[in-house]
Amino acid sequence: MSLDSIIAHIDSDARAQREKIIRSANDEAEHVLERARMDAQKAYAQILSRQKSLAESQRQKRVVAARLQAKKDLLAVKQGLIQEVFEEFKSQLLKEQVHKTSVFLDREVNAPEDVEFYLAKIRSEHESEIARILFQAP
Repeated sequence: MSLDSIIAHIDSDARAQREKIIRSANDEAEHVLERARMDAQKAYAQILSRQKSLAESQRQKRVVAARLQAKKDLLAVKQGLIQEVFEEFKSQLLKEQVHKTSVFLDREVNAPEDVEFYLAKIRSEHESEIARILFQAP
């Protein structure tokens, strides 16, 4: 064997080994990339699921808060109407100048009635009934 043929043989073996190493590296790179794609898809699915869950939770909180605010607003309107009823009642009582007569052995005393006392009493006893009448469904 001549030196040129030995060199050609060594060169051929080196190229074959190089090709084998490159194929192996390419196969490994494809495997690593495939694994990375699968991991990325899994992470994407988890993040998307978490974000959807968070968004739904926030949506529900906002809906509940809006409903609560609507109920508070409605309650405030109803309380305002009830207050108007009692203010009108008070106005009518004051216009009529309700008096009470206290009878003693020697005399009778006619004095203005304490309207606030009776309004408070009537309100505590009849407020729920007035609300029922004002706000009953037709």
